[in-house]
Amino acid sequence: MNTPPKYEVGFGRPPKHTRWKKGECGNPKRIRKRYAKPAVQMIDEFFAAEVDIVERGISRRVSNFEAIVLQLLSQAIAGKRRDMNVLLQYQEFAVQRSGGMGGTLYTAGRGE
Repeated sequence: MNTPPKYEVGFGRPPKHTRWKKGECGNPKRIRKRYAKPAVQMIDEFFAAEVDIVERGISRRVSNFEAIVLQLLSQAIAGKRRDMNVLLQYQEFAVQRSGGMGGTLYTAGRGE
């Protein structure tokens, strides 16, 4: 009669038939750990995502960036100085970035 060899299965001693064979990789599908995305990529993805907004009772879908600019614009028109400054800083940045081509958001009241 064949008696199975004495082998105790327990913590740190898996069954022999489930162990990796010699030369076999422990990560057979080569799935790598996911690394954190760079901050610039996360910001770009955030600005590119879309959100639903309601203006004058009409719902429409805009990018997060456009929603932020619209909110800044409405607050600036309402007289909020901080929002006006942020909007003007963005406008200057956009003009520099585009090389003077476009980048104009709102010019009323600037005397230009």
